[in-house]
Amino acid sequence: MTGMIIDASPTPYFLARCIPCARPVRTEAPNPPCPECGRALSSERLYAVTRDESCDGACMNAFGPSCSCSCGGENHGKSFGSQSTREETERAVNAYRARVAKEEEKRAKKAAAKRARAEREFAAWSTAQPGRAELLAYLADGPHDSSFVVDMARQVSRLEPPTERQEAAVGRCMEYAHRRAEEAERRTQEAATAAPVPTGKALEITGEIILAKYEDLDYGSGGRYKMLVRGEGGWRVWSTVPATLTREIKDGPASEL
Repeated sequence: MTGMIIDASPTPYFLARCIPCARPVRTEAPNPPCPECGRALSSERLYAVTRDESCDGACMNAFGPSCSCSCGGENHGKSFGSQSTREETERAVNAYRARVAKEEEKRAKKAAAKRARAEREFAAWSTAQPGRAELLAYLADGPHDSSFVVDMARQVSRLEPPTERQEAAVGRCMEYAHRRAEEAERRTQEAATAAPVPTGKALEITGEIILAKYEDLDYGSGGRYKMLVRGEGGWRVWSTVPATLTREIKDGPASEL
């Protein structure tokens, strides 16, 4: 009966392919060098499933690791081996490269169609709700301190819209970044217009305590309270908290006064 399997066994042949050279190779030793570039190739042993079917040119030009015809692997990929003539090998290699080029063209067209579809879907998502253009501009305006925002920027660069929860989280990060930028701008303006800090020994200064904190000493045990004072004219200076105010700071919040 045609197509009936008679036996299956390993053969003494190995098949390999050099991807950069687009070149199959058949040898009787594993991991042969590429005949064109010389790099060592990873090979697979050829296994033959002998059938009562005739062997033809397709078997001679085959490059896969299994044979299923009456030759028992003897002719499989032979066009890419040393037993073939130079002309036969050249024809087989050219046919293989044409096949590879056709497959690559097909994959490229498929990838381009997929990319175009993703671009259309992403464009529709980006304009579906107000504010998304600002969100995308924020993600594109790196670098970002948050690893989450960095991941989201990479995700949208792949044309993958964030989920609702991710979008909301990015929105909160964007608002926080805007507040930090506004605060930094305000402090820069204040510093530019502030009066000089009073200098000298045993000065008595008057101002508003805008921040107080406890600071550990670099040596020994214990620590001290320090305060940030803002005086008339906008100047700021850090100072040790006087003993008269220490109890008041201890009884209140440690970070703000």
